[in-house]
Amino acid sequence: MTTYLDPAQVAGALLTLVPDISGEDTPQRPVPVDAGPSCRGCGTRAQRLWAGPGSLPLCTLCWLTLNLDSQTAAHGHLAWLPDASAADIINLQRRALLGLHSKVKAVRKESRKVWNWLARHAREVEGMWGTSRAAEFAVAMHRLSPAKRDLMQQRLEGCVLILPPDAFSDLTLLLPIGRTAENAVHTPSWGSYSRSDLYAKPPRPLD
Repeated sequence: MTTYLDPAQVAGALLTLVPDISGEDTPQRPVPVDAGPSCRGCGTRAQRLWAGPGSLPLCTLCWLTLNLDSQTAAHGHLAWLPDASAADIINLQRRALLGLHSKVKAVRKESRKVWNWLARHAREVEGMWGTSRAAEFAVAMHRLSPAKRDLMQQRLEGCVLILPPDAFSDLTLLLPIGRTAENAVHTPSWGSYSRSDLYAKPPRPLD
């Protein structure tokens, strides 16, 4: 069974994942939706899905990206990764976070390498904004008018929320349907990511 959809098949249906907030005075809590449909942010058939904009189903990582003012997202940082789609980076992060819980030392080591690579790109955001902390961006967005918030989001395109390895104790929040923490990283996509030229590319500076 194919767990992850071909990005080419779902590209037209995916939401644009630009960091955002709920816009509510009290940050929203995830509202579960029936499992089965794919996440409209990254195409993953996740075990746990939440109601996103327009009640569209989102996986945990995509939901947090659009709700920086949530308690869990507040522990993360924004990383500047414009050379890959946000959906690809979300799925790469998912595998890295799951791999860090593996019982196999080699898998943990490779997963740590990938997660470190993702997290290092927070330095570009810090250089541009003076911080990469998701919580601080959430506070700033709440203070801005809708028009200025839209402008800020435009400048944040290419940024992805990166969560710490200990953000999830319940791995069902990350796992795709039909996968376990041990086999989730052993997919063709993981191999192509870890061997990708993407790692060799220097990050583009923020304008």
